[in-house]
Amino acid sequence: MKNCSPHAGCVDFLRLIVLLILACGGMPRATSALQATPTVSPTAVTCDVTPRSTAEILTLAGTNPSESEPILELPTGDDADPATTAAITAVLREMAACLTAGDMLRFYALHSDGWLRRSLGMVDGMAILTTSIPPLDDGHHARYVGPWHVQMLTDGRVLAAVLLVVGDDPQPDPNRTRVLIFTHSDGHWLVDETIASVRIANCPLPVDVAAIVGPPPGALFESWLASCG
Repeated sequence: MKNCSPHAGCVDFLRLIVLLILACGGMPRATSALQATPTVSPTAVTCDVTPRSTAEILTLAGTNPSESEPILELPTGDDADPATTAAITAVLREMAACLTAGDMLRFYALHSDGWLRRSLGMVDGMAILTTSIPPLDDGHHARYVGPWHVQMLTDGRVLAAVLLVVGDDPQPDPNRTRVLIFTHSDGHWLVDETIASVRIANCPLPVDVAAIVGPPPGALFESWLASCG
């Protein structure tokens, strides 16, 4: 597969794929723009996890539950220790490297079977659309800002807030903030859930998870408040 430059539309194409993936956690409402974000190095990390097969992805995508899961309150736990936070950070950097390389079969290998069943089956044809995408070129890359708000849950999983940025975006959209829940399987941390919206007390409608976990450390936002309705 040839590399694809931003001028050929690859950055926009990868952003579309990212939006499809993020949409699987729920569609966020608009909030104010991100003015500054912490610097996260995208270098010195390779995408070399053993890939899933296309057949496996299509099988999992075809067994999604018929009903969407209810939106609940955000789980809470204790602050994760530095070693766990470092392990989660390493997974996020490899996920970003796989997105940059356009290697979605390896990207999906960093996600659990349950995540793939729930997420890829929500949009018809999404599994086919996303199993092969062009790599980025000309120094562009995908990167995750974070993690922050990293907590160890009572069931042994780990919760972490992240913000995915693709390409040379001077104002990454805070709407892309998600909470990822990682599960430990066969010695590896895998993304098991993506949370975009949560319930809060005294509000009949869900709110963006970004309003609960707050912005990344060092980021400047015009506002970052939970809005009920």
